[in-house]
Amino acid sequence: MIDDCIDVEDGGCAGPVELRQTMSGSGASFPRCELHYEIYAERMAAVIAEISARYPVTPPADWSPLDAGEAWDEQW
Repeated sequence: MIDDCIDVEDGGCAGPVELRQTMSGSGASFPRCELHYEIYAERMAAVIAEISARYPVTPPADWSPLDAGEAWDEQW
């Protein structure tokens, strides 16, 4: 049984504390209460949206491979 939420310093824990997988894809899990996991999920959704806006899947209309000699979908 897991007793302590890793965000216990923030106070206000609510709901059961369970091992919850990170959204980074690392496979790591940390004990979080239901409330703090929801807060974490919202924060990560904002981070993912920011990264997606900064690095879109398709190139912007004014982008040209001739400018830098690179391809948009080039593997690195």
